[in-house]
Amino acid sequence: MNLRAVDLNLLVILDALIEERSVRRCGERIGLSQSATSHALERLRRLLGDELLVRTPTGMEPTPRAQELAGPVRLALRDIEAALMPARFDPAEAEGAFTIAVETYETIILLPGLVDLMQQEAPRAALNVRSGSLEDILAGIDAGRVDVAIGTFQDLPERFMTCGVVSDGHACVVRKGHPLASAPLTLERYLSAVHLRISMSGAGTDPVDAALAGQGVRRRVSLQLPHGLAAVVALMRSDLVATVSHGAARAFAEGSPLSILDLPFDMPPTTFRLMWNRRFNDSPAHAWLRQRLVAIGSGIRAADRTT
Repeated sequence: MNLRAVDLNLLVILDALIEERSVRRCGERIGLSQSATSHALERLRRLLGDELLVRTPTGMEPTPRAQELAGPVRLALRDIEAALMPARFDPAEAEGAFTIAVETYETIILLPGLVDLMQQEAPRAALNVRSGSLEDILAGIDAGRVDVAIGTFQDLPERFMTCGVVSDGHACVVRKGHPLASAPLTLERYLSAVHLRISMSGAGTDPVDAALAGQGVRRRVSLQLPHGLAAVVALMRSDLVATVSHGAARAFAEGSPLSILDLPFDMPPTTFRLMWNRRFNDSPAHAWLRQRLVAIGSGIRAADRTT
């Protein structure tokens, strides 16, 4: 294909169409009328010889050809943006959006600090937070839909870079007046309870299950939820027990009728890591975001040492 004959603005529209899966929402996102966006879609269809997006009962869905193009087009646009980006990044003037993917609900201990910091240093920038499985997160970073991710990442492909942000131990969270809170919590009493597991990725086990398996025992999980807010509601209304990081336990119990109990068995701290694509390691905007998250983690560690 002769690129001189291609309006490269169409790639911006294609990227938005695949992401939004709606002509109206795409137009709103990039500042075009719905009619102009529809005309652009028709030009793309003629240019690429494919329908690209087709209407279904649930909305517009990308064709296999559009799905093949999604990642390369997004990365090409990101490379162009990076090439044109000023050599320095001024957060006070930044108007774009940062997208962070989180693998685990326990990153709640980091994100409030980032929200506060962005309001102070980058008030015109937006923050999008997504959750998903490790596979979803890696695909999002590869496709340029995600800037950085936070989770318990290990054994990643070489194209990804990581650094530790914060490590945290674990505790139990129960409702006020829970039977387990009436006496010191032993392993036997812990195992006799009914447990709640929080898994944003949908995985059927977590580090707690692994630690118990190392001792030859297992807990009975009767409810698994995808995020912490639903867990707080469930804990307040039942005798379920949740085993979470200390930071998450404090966040859950703050302002809610919940109690925090010491864990009755040894469990190594969980290290939460920051992860990004090596290609964007030198991007000033990426570096600013990563530095701020690492600084927030350092502040959490310092506060824990004084309490």
